[in-house]
Amino acid sequence: MAITFQSFKTTLGNMVASAQGACPALLDLNVGSAGRAMLEAVAGLGLWFQFIALQILSRTRLATSTGADVDSFVQDFGLSRLPGTTATGMVTFTSFSPASQSATIAAGDTVKTASSLVYDVVEDSTNPAWSAAQNAYIRPAGTASITVPVQCETTGAAGNVTAGAVCLLGTAISGIDTVTNTAALTNGSDGETDAALRTRFVAYINSRSKATMAAIENAVTDVSADLIYQVVENIDTSGAALPGNVVVYVDDGSGDVADAVIVQVYTSVDAVRPAAVSVQVVRPDVVRPAVAMTVSVNGTGDLATVDATISTNIATYLNGLAIGDAASYSRLIQIAYAASTSVTNVTGVTLAGGVVDLPATTGTAYRAGAVDFG
Repeated sequence: MAITFQSFKTTLGNMVASAQGACPALLDLNVGSAGRAMLEAVAGLGLWFQFIALQILSRTRLATSTGADVDSFVQDFGLSRLPGTTATGMVTFTSFSPASQSATIAAGDTVKTASSLVYDVVEDSTNPAWSAAQNAYIRPAGTASITVPVQCETTGAAGNVTAGAVCLLGTAISGIDTVTNTAALTNGSDGETDAALRTRFVAYINSRSKATMAAIENAVTDVSADLIYQVVENIDTSGAALPGNVVVYVDDGSGDVADAVIVQVYTSVDAVRPAAVSVQVVRPDVVRPAVAMTVSVNGTGDLATVDATISTNIATYLNGLAIGDAASYSRLIQIAYAASTSVTNVTGVTLAGGVVDLPATTGTAYRAGAVDFG
């Protein structure tokens, strides 16, 4: 039902008309009169009460709530807003005179972009350069460069930067002269918006007490809205028939989702699965197709800059594909021309060595690989 609100002028006019209509004698309600002042005072209070009613209505309904009111509404049902994530990636530390000394890059050392975004070096015990004893990466004498993982200190999509954006040492490191990222730093995302939380709330409510595909999919998004997933019934992870089994393929766009996320998704899905149904949560089969093309630009364009933009946009396209989606060959050409108005020609385009789409395959995720510009 629509609610009709009145302005101060309309409210006062109605009051004047009612007062005069109820009195057989002519009332003095001109501006400045005592009667007019009393009516204006009451009309002002009416306007204030009307505003309070509007505020109450907006906060008692999720569709019209914002910010903290959305959070308090969904929390009553056991749901909370998903936080943002930090961008991650790899950077390469280089020495101009590697033979003269080694270098120690400790976990927590920082690097920066020209715009002062700060990234921390993080531990990766599988990296050959990592030393558990020193809690640091070691560049041995004679080795010019080592590549290590970093994580942005700032949560959100602002931490996603293009290749080459990281160019400054935030921490002075003896034996290291330069730092750069040869590939884009990705995976940073902003916190869940009001609109996204409202949409997820509907799916959350509709999937309660239901052991359906929607319930399983909602359980995955409860872990993180940024996860890419595919849920397949009655097969095992090899694709062979297995009645009563559900395989949940999960990725975060990187092609190498963390073990901790796999465990979180399994726990969340296990809470909604029906009895006698088994669940497997695994990473998809990641394919990183090589892309090759030759790009020509006119005098207004810088070829190196255009190539870098194309490479980043191709990575964004491939990393954003859903698990089980096909990879489009013609999209690569579109991305190349859209990178800059200075692009005049794109030739020799290949995707995984061919000139056709890569097929949609259950459990397979196409992710960014090498881009060769010839």
